[in-house]
Amino acid sequence: MPRMLSVAINDYPQGDRRLRGCLNDSAAWLDWFDRRGWQVESLINEQATGIRIAKAIERLMNESSPGDRVAIHFSGHGSQVPDLTGDEQDGWDECYCPWDVRTSGPLRDDTLYHLFQQRAEDVRLYVIADCCHSGSLHRDSQANSIRYLPLERSNPRVGQRRAAAAVRTAGLLLAACGEGERAREITIAGRSHGLLTHLALLTLRDLPSEATHRTWLAAMRQSGYQTIQQPRLVGSDRLLDEPVFGGL
Repeated sequence: MPRMLSVAINDYPQGDRRLRGCLNDSAAWLDWFDRRGWQVESLINEQATGIRIAKAIERLMNESSPGDRVAIHFSGHGSQVPDLTGDEQDGWDECYCPWDVRTSGPLRDDTLYHLFQQRAEDVRLYVIADCCHSGSLHRDSQANSIRYLPLERSNPRVGQRRAAAAVRTAGLLLAACGEGERAREITIAGRSHGLLTHLALLTLRDLPSEATHRTWLAAMRQSGYQTIQQPRLVGSDRLLDEPVFGGL
């Protein structure tokens, strides 16, 4: 059975730019995957500490078998912190901001990369990142706002250098925006969502069952919001040309 983990944080502690739409995003994605037979689970608000997120991802990777499909969704703040290992050309690590980011630090792209590489060969991995700095890996608290949290004063955990790993040909990232853009929240009919989640689910509703990830991205980019932010899909050509999430 395919499996899906959703992580969503609206209520960051210490007054850190609380958000409105992340839990709505999570509920919408959980419902979408559940109705298609995926086994779903979630970590929301104070449940979504850095340690619990990492352990949940690690468990999913270790329990997966060749041919399995695993999806991981994150809605919350994203950010950048100084690269501590020298593996980033621009000197910055992209990261997710867990609920306890101010005390335990962010989840860096190095850490996530290490966790994802624990999956078996031929496991299809889909990552949905509705946050800023998700395109290489910012949400504010008002309508049409930004999902970004500056972390200059945080206590980032040390990242791990990207060691050589077995080749993985089955990882795809759906990112809210490019590096120079911001992931926004919008409110429609009184309900807030990340713009990525809104566009992704809206376009999925009208796609034929054989639609590919590349077709899906084209539909999202023709939505009329392309001047605000442009979603990205990052993955191998083979995966981009496969049916969405392995088949709708």
